[in-house]
Amino acid sequence: MNVKKLVLGQLQVNTYIIKSRGECLVVDPGECIGEKVARLGCRRIVIAVTHGHFDHTQGVDCLKKEGAILAAHPLEPRVAMESAALARSWGLEARIQESQPDLILVDGETLSVGGLVFRVMHTPGHSPDHIILYTEDPPLALVGDLIFMDGIGRVDLPGSSPLEMVRSIERVKDVLDPRTRLLPGHGPETSMGRELEWNPFLRDPGLILGP
Repeated sequence: MNVKKLVLGQLQVNTYIIKSRGECLVVDPGECIGEKVARLGCRRIVIAVTHGHFDHTQGVDCLKKEGAILAAHPLEPRVAMESAALARSWGLEARIQESQPDLILVDGETLSVGGLVFRVMHTPGHSPDHIILYTEDPPLALVGDLIFMDGIGRVDLPGSSPLEMVRSIERVKDVLDPRTRLLPGHGPETSMGRELEWNPFLRDPGLILGP
């Protein structure tokens, strides 16, 4: 397994390309990266979207037109449309995603790419469609905007919920091994063990609810 990170777009989103046995998983394409993916020689390309916020989806339609498969939560297209409209109202450039998922990722589902099997956990809070993808061998999780190094995703956006974020954080703490590599949607890579020790919102999820 080879993991490549690209930092893309106006909000500096982390886009990951994971290649295994000639297949590629592209997670949260922040821009059209068809040429970069093509250079890897992938015989099958799967796009996985952790959530539909516009910064995570700007390259979806481009890759789909080149034959990629889109895997996402069933609420993702609606969130993508609403997020792009909101971004435009803020003066940002945002394409409205036209593509619909080919594979529906709901809680408890699995996604197989190149012999790697990722489990899906629905983790609303930052957005209603938010999911994480994780594998135990090797211990790795693509956590989107759920957990960052020393922080978590915003819970003051349309569709977000502090209470659901607390529930999602508590669940992830129960499921992910401390050895798990965390690949977040923004910022540096971290680990579950590090965040359990240093991240105030994992140490005390009640902080998410505020005073």
